[in-house]
Amino acid sequence: MVDVYYASAADYGAENLVPTLNAVVLPVLSQYGGVSGKRVMIKPNLLEYRMKNDPATVHPQLLLELCRLLCSQGAAAVAVIENPAVRTAEAVVTSMGIMPELEKLGVTVRNCAAYTKVSMPSECRYHQLEAAQEFRNYDLVIDFAKAKTHAMMTLTLGVKNLFGLIRGSERLAWHLAAGQNFDDFADMLLDIYLLVKPQITLLDAVTGMEGNGPGSGEAVQLGFLCASGDALALDASVSQVLGVTDMPVLKQAKNRQIIPEFCNCGDVPEVRRIRLPEPPEKTLEWGVYFPVSMRQMLRKLLLSRPVVDGKKCISCGLCAAKCPPQTLKMQNKVPKFDYSGCIRCYCCQEFCPKGAITVAPSRWLKVVSAVEKLVRKLNIIPKRREKK
Repeated sequence: MVDVYYASAADYGAENLVPTLNAVVLPVLSQYGGVSGKRVMIKPNLLEYRMKNDPATVHPQLLLELCRLLCSQGAAAVAVIENPAVRTAEAVVTSMGIMPELEKLGVTVRNCAAYTKVSMPSECRYHQLEAAQEFRNYDLVIDFAKAKTHAMMTLTLGVKNLFGLIRGSERLAWHLAAGQNFDDFADMLLDIYLLVKPQITLLDAVTGMEGNGPGSGEAVQLGFLCASGDALALDASVSQVLGVTDMPVLKQAKNRQIIPEFCNCGDVPEVRRIRLPEPPEKTLEWGVYFPVSMRQMLRKLLLSRPVVDGKKCISCGLCAAKCPPQTLKMQNKVPKFDYSGCIRCYCCQEFCPKGAITVAPSRWLKVVSAVEKLVRKLNIIPKRREKK
């Protein structure tokens, strides 16, 4: 049985944050004999920090207080290691304004660099994976995630945060390889989790992100921190708290029978259901069989797609540069989508610095959804036959 610890925090002020952080982290640390004399690696979510209290990343004050806690507990070394999508870890932390305090503590901040192809554990679906190997050089690894929505994976929590250990170019390749099947992508994330198995997963959910996540959504007050000795247990627990039932990572983990039994401890919050992004694909349960070729055609017609708001677009070209299949091009300084080759990985939406790209239903999906609502209202949907 894995414990998932919760504690409430109204804001990021030190008077609230320090006791809350202690309440969730210290019990998990004690399971590993504390950190005295140990080398600790923190892998935070540092997607980008573009404004004060940016909900796209872990909060600066929380990252600083976590480092202070580890140092006060006698850690021999503390390192913040990450591979942000656009800038370096040092640049993001400098933007946060906490680099001087971290340097005083003796905390190092750097990018992942030791990328190696490794043979995966026997229970993994993918046999080989190239990932940063810095985590092997530390006695304790802390997976420090942010509670955010994600256009492709519904939520990004502890397991998804470990994707940052994959080299940037390889991340684009994985989106290209698995982008058309979200279950395949979820399986890849689970394999990274099984490879790294961080000793502690900490989630910043004081302020989260909802809507157009993981980079351009709206801040939402959730008011809690939680931590666990298992990232998958934390994800399963938090998804219930946030009222999210459809996460590809958890669906595939359930299919693979690797979700550990867990117990919620401490001050488990009651929060409203987080507002999710437009689902990338809606399932139409008509009880009708479609041949594979027809399903593929329908998928292309019905899939939600990325669209650009020309008023918000600044013509930076980052979306085109980050498009794995390179089907998104800049034309007359405006993003132009080739939907026939778009794999719906939503990298363009994730990396857009101004939130100009969103995920929207296709015209055909709107039509089909309207028809479906009508036939449901008229109660003429064929019932599925019960298996005998």
